[in-house]
Amino acid sequence: MSYRKLSLGKTRQAFTLIELLVVIAIIAILAAILFPVFAQARAKARSITCVSNVKQAALGVLMYVQDYDEMLPQLDNDRTAGHTPDWGTPGNIQTWGNHMFLGVVQPYLKNWDFTVCPEAGKTNWKIAIPDGSVAGAPYVQAMDDAGYYASSFSKIAVNILLVEWGARGSTAAIARPAETTMLVADSVWDNTGVAISQAVGNTGVWPENEAGGCVGLGGQGWTWYLHSNTKGRGGSRAAVESGRANVAFVDGHVKSMDRNNLERCDFSPAANARIFTYWEYRF
Repeated sequence: MSYRKLSLGKTRQAFTLIELLVVIAIIAILAAILFPVFAQARAKARSITCVSNVKQAALGVLMYVQDYDEMLPQLDNDRTAGHTPDWGTPGNIQTWGNHMFLGVVQPYLKNWDFTVCPEAGKTNWKIAIPDGSVAGAPYVQAMDDAGYYASSFSKIAVNILLVEWGARGSTAAIARPAETTMLVADSVWDNTGVAISQAVGNTGVWPENEAGGCVGLGGQGWTWYLHSNTKGRGGSRAAVESGRANVAFVDGHVKSMDRNNLERCDFSPAANARIFTYWEYRF
């Protein structure tokens, strides 16, 4: 340690250049160790918030079920030709009511914030709706306020096999409610473009066709497994399938699952065939 004389005859300690460099090096090493830990902690917090959101949505759906003769809401509960909103089509007027899946559940929740998966982020509808790959229409504040956009492009997506082409909403037709997917909280409808940059949801979700014999609805079900340390988004399909998604089952419990587990294809003795274990409602 070096010293130098002050004008009043006192001495003051001062650091040498080498000592300063050593301190800076130690700080850099600690930062390199701690920053990934902080990133993991933030990712975990986002995942916990997402679990809470999909749990709220599932409870809202189950309250609806109790009031409507044990029937799940349909994807589109209007069933009138030409009326909007619809799946991926919010329309441009606000007089028909929000009859989409989460639109009819909304009175039980009274909050649209639960549809936001923090890992994907909050959607800026002013940017997303005019985009040609989404609605290609002018943004309307009243439709945003009424939740038309949030329900037509929801990031909390319903298992389409249950409500549209399968059980048609009857909970009595679901053989394994504790193992059958009802909602997936991380569904964005593409892995590139505005779907990722503005977190535009897909509303309905399904498993992908498997070479082993399980047959989905064709193509990918657009559940991107966003909860990962790298937050893989865009470009690489492997990147967005390397994390985890938060899933609510028909009985209301919520679980974090990776793709290989959630979309696995197993042999079922009851079906005497290979089935999507967490999507097939009949066996």
